[in-house]
Amino acid sequence: MFEMEVDKLKKVFTIVAAGFFSMQEGIDFMNEYRSKAAQIVPEEYTLIVDGREVKTSAQDVAEQLKNMIMLYMSVPFKKRIIVQQQSAVAASQTKRLAKDIPGFETIIFVESTEEAFAKA
Repeated sequence: MFEMEVDKLKKVFTIVAAGFFSMQEGIDFMNEYRSKAAQIVPEEYTLIVDGREVKTSAQDVAEQLKNMIMLYMSVPFKKRIIVQQQSAVAASQTKRLAKDIPGFETIIFVESTEEAFAKA
């Protein structure tokens, strides 16, 4: 499950993701992300991804997760903030998958949505 919202007033693009992602959900996610990102000037926006409820994934879906992170990095947002997963295993999986992605070190990791909006 995922939801995406663009707040044109606050200049924030928010994504909330939860549960397990099937391959089809991963594809749907990427398509909606591209569509929404194309509607804004990303250099003026902060991307906030709340993945606290995302569960650990099978290997093929884990690769899709890596592709999603690469997609986040391919759009030149002003800032990228990720609310860390509640599951230590899922958070570790995300960091392990993404450590080789150029620019990954520029992502700001926070513990809550409130903290994310405070840093936006």
